[in-house]
Order: sequence, then C-alpha cells, then structure tokens
Amino acid sequence: MQQPNLRHAGDRAAVTHGEANSWADGSRILLGEDAIDFAITLDDINTSRGVATFTVRHVPPEQPRIKVPADWMRTPVAGVPNNWVQVARAGERQFVASIGKETFDVEIRLSLTNGKIISARMNNPVEVFERECTDEALTACREGIRYQILRQISISESP
Repeated sequence: MQQPNLRHAGDRAAVTHGEANSWADGSRILLGEDAIDFAITLDDINTSRGVATFTVRHVPPEQPRIKVPADWMRTPVAGVPNNWVQVARAGERQFVASIGKETFDVEIRLSLTNGKIISARMNNPVEVFERECTDEALTACREGIRYQILRQISISESP
C-alpha cells in the first residue's frame, strides 16, 4: 500500500486504478471484466495491542475502462457508470450477457509488528442486469432480468 497519509485513526487515502481486470477464459466466459478504484480509511490504530484496522472500499471509477459490447449495456444499472461486465457462452448461438455495478467493502485487521493479516471480512455485492441473446453482437436478446450477486468472505489467523 505504501500510503504515507495513513498514520492516525480517521486518515483516508484514495487510489485511482480504473483499469479493467479480466476473468474471461475465452471459451465459456468470452468477456469478464470489472474496474475499481480504492477508498482506504485507517479506522483504528491500537499500539498497545499492536493492531491497525482499515476499511478498504472498492468503488466504481468515474469512467470505468471495461469493454461494453452492446449499446443496451451502457445504461447504468445502479445510478453510476457500470463497472462490471460478463458475456458467457450458453450453447450454440446462445449467450448470456450481464452488466452492472460491483463494489467491495473490506475490513482488515493487521499486525503492527509484522504486517500480517489478523482477520479480514469482505462484503461484495454486484447489481446485475442480464439478457439472453442469440447472436454474438448481443443485439437479438430477450427481455432482461435484474438480480444481485452477494459474496461474503471472512478469514482469521489461527493460533
């Protein structure tokens, strides 16, 4: 992280990234990208216990640099520019095209002694609009559906 402004509880730092991150495999997932910026807050620093607690929010950039292959996918799903896209092959001439907003809120407790993660909790919702299409250009599509993907992960150091 190397954030020199994170020294006292309440200090904040912003990290602009905005570039696309891909999970596409080229066969089943033809396009899979998200783009995020980071808003970091030092919530607490307890020198007697040797623990620092941070919140790292992964937020949509003002201009996410993801590929948006069809015009209908440009409409914001959740009031901000879409920063998550996925196009999956669902059979011959069948595609599932999804667009939306992804955020992560991560609380991390770190050891001040060695920098190891003591514990972390992540909440990762994705607001999705999805359509089934019969062409790779994603222009011949059924009506869409909206849903939410929610991933929640916790880790902690074992004794």
